[in-house]
Amino acid sequence: MLADFVLIGIIVGFISHGNFRNLKQANIPYLWLIVLGFVVKFIGPYFSESSFQWFNIIGMIIVFIGTLFSYKSYGMKIVSVGAFLNILVIVFNRGMMPVWLPMVQRLQLNDLAAHLESGLYLDYTLLKASTRLPFLGDTLPYYSIIMRRPFVISIGDYLLGIGLIAFIIFYMRKEYPS
Repeated sequence: MLADFVLIGIIVGFISHGNFRNLKQANIPYLWLIVLGFVVKFIGPYFSESSFQWFNIIGMIIVFIGTLFSYKSYGMKIVSVGAFLNILVIVFNRGMMPVWLPMVQRLQLNDLAAHLESGLYLDYTLLKASTRLPFLGDTLPYYSIIMRRPFVISIGDYLLGIGLIAFIIFYMRKEYPS
């Protein structure tokens, strides 16, 4: 999903006379922290089920802190809000992102529906009456340009994407001194 937003940002950046090389000069002072957070998040599956949710949450918190500390970079405030909303819903739902089954079914994601109903995901769960902050869960449709298929994502994911697009376009178009 984030790859789609990066692609959209680059395409719009080029169309609006931006330069891809300008992104090298973009200021993300805590990029290393964002990368570290993703590393922590993605090594979680290599550990036990019980520790997976902790890796997921801790990784997301590290990413959020990295984006928050980089708030002066254009678009990072929006990225931070999106990351925070995702963390909030996941923390309030025991380390899992709730997914709204009616939207999954509407998009005809039959395998996803079956896997959710069987409880096969460690980081996703069905949205139920007992779900906390359900409006922040994966409830919205999204069509991936790159993967050419629909997904169900959250408000936080959309904000992450919008902030990323804004960041890329801004820094591609920014005039740097020679």
